[in-house]
Amino acid sequence: MEMENKDVLEILFIRHAETDYDDWEGRDPSDGELTEKGERQCNELGEKLKDLPIDAYISSSLLRAFKTAVGVCKAKGDNPVIEICPEIIECGCTPGYFGCSEEYLNKYYSNTKMCPNLFGEEEYSFPCVSFEENCLRAQKFIEYIRSKFSNGQRVAVFSHHGMLEYLIPTALGVEPHKFFFALDNVSVTVVDFCEDGNRVLRCVNK
Repeated sequence: MEMENKDVLEILFIRHAETDYDDWEGRDPSDGELTEKGERQCNELGEKLKDLPIDAYISSSLLRAFKTAVGVCKAKGDNPVIEICPEIIECGCTPGYFGCSEEYLNKYYSNTKMCPNLFGEEEYSFPCVSFEENCLRAQKFIEYIRSKFSNGQRVAVFSHHGMLEYLIPTALGVEPHKFFFALDNVSVTVVDFCEDGNRVLRCVNK
C-alpha cells in the first residue's frame, strides 16, 4: 500500500510506551525501562501499523522510545533500519547524558544506526533544559527531516511527551507551548507538510 497523497511529507510523531522509571539497570536514572504493559503496548502498536507503509524510523536514544520503535519494526517483517537521534531525548535529562549508544541498543535490535550529529559537533553537547534550548533542538530536528525526506514519504518519529510538545508545534510552524497535546503512551500524532507550503495537523492520538 502506497501513500494516498503524493503531495505531502507525512510525519507520525509517536510517544513511547508505558515506562518504569525506577528500572534503569545501570543506565542514567532518566532512561527508564518499559513495564510489562509497555511491552504489550509496543506489540499492539506494531500490529496496528504493520500494513502502513513507512519509509523511515527515527527514535530518541532513550531506551523506552527505542523499544517502542522496535515493536513497530519487528511487526513489519523486513527488518527496517531504526535511526537513532539523541537530539530528540526527553527534556530535562541529566546534563551530559545523551541516551544509549548504538552498541547498547543493538542488543535489542541489530539494524540500528546513529543519525548525523544535528549540531555539527564531533561530540554530543547540546543542553535540553530551558525553553530556548528545547526549541532549538526541535528546529534542528525538523530541518533534518525536511532536508532528508520529500513529498510522498512517511516518517515515524519515536520520542517523549515533553519533547513532542516542542517537535509537533515546530513541525506545524507555531511556537511551542502556545497550546498543548494530550500525549498518552503510544499515541500517534500526524503532521503533513504540503506541497503548497501549508502544514496540516491531520490526526491526533488516533
